[in-house]
Amino acid sequence: MNSVLFYIIPLIIYAIVNNAVANLYWPHFLLLLLSFVVFQLARIRYPKDNIPAPAKVAQGAFYVLTVAIIFRDQFLEPLIVNVLLGITIGLVIFEISQDRKQASQ
Repeated sequence: MNSVLFYIIPLIIYAIVNNAVANLYWPHFLLLLLSFVVFQLARIRYPKDNIPAPAKVAQGAFYVLTVAIIFRDQFLEPLIVNVLLGITIGLVIFEISQDRKQASQ
């Protein structure tokens, strides 16, 4: 359950920043950086050499989401970032469900 919080908290922060903040300034970027680090901490539950494919895909989607939210003010609309956020949430849910299936076997 603790590792799920490493996924949920950063995604909630990203959603709040994307939908509530019109222009990003340095405190927002600092908050996004800290959220990014927290999301990366979710990988410590896996051995270094044996990270499953769904976890890698979820991490990749989060990287894309991070870049998109950073460049949101200049190049993207918040709606596009919300779509990427939804895709990332879906991949995280899939990764968590796969992890629980493997743990129960």
